[in-house]
Amino acid sequence: MATRALIGYLDEDRNFTCTYNHYDGYPEGLGKTLKDHYNNDEKAKEIANTGYISSVDEDGKIDSKYDEPANKMVLDDDIVEAGLQIGEKVDEYGGDYGYVWFGDEWMTFKNNGIRSIADQFEREMPADGAGIFRVEENKEKMDENYQTKWNQFITESSAIDDQWTVYVKSLVNAIRLNGVKDYVDFTEDDFKEDFDNYIADKMDL
Repeated sequence: MATRALIGYLDEDRNFTCTYNHYDGYPEGLGKTLKDHYNNDEKAKEIANTGYISSVDEDGKIDSKYDEPANKMVLDDDIVEAGLQIGEKVDEYGGDYGYVWFGDEWMTFKNNGIRSIADQFEREMPADGAGIFRVEENKEKMDENYQTKWNQFITESSAIDDQWTVYVKSLVNAIRLNGVKDYVDFTEDDFKEDFDNYIADKMDL
């Protein structure tokens, strides 16, 4: 079955090598085989450098009919951006899953979208290896500030009507897709202006 997947190897200098795998890329197939037969640094690096892989048998034998090089890149030093780079590569492969070796273990990512893969990468990054990436120190504080401002605006605003409900739904969707960074410094007046602009744009359609 053509369950496509990415097989990747990441070193402590953020060098990322990956290869395409065409068949049986689900965790019970390729995922299990990687843990059974490629579960050390040398073997993980070897398979990630193979290039185009048709499939990997249960006994670990690689079927690679095409002479194609593996893809290589240096990941960004920001862990979120690095995760997005991996997610983009999985998506480019049409992969349902991604498997990345780092810190003496395989990380498994389900492709529910590029942003989802980035979130999984940040969540699964081994604690002893996260030091190779820059993590935004003020993220938690920013989230708290945003929540405070949002709650205050919702409580005090008298503009809640049918149009406001539609605007809020669009705002929640934008935050779900892009995070809170675009709104964390918003004041009540900023949200009101954004609301007015949103309604004006709708009126122009």
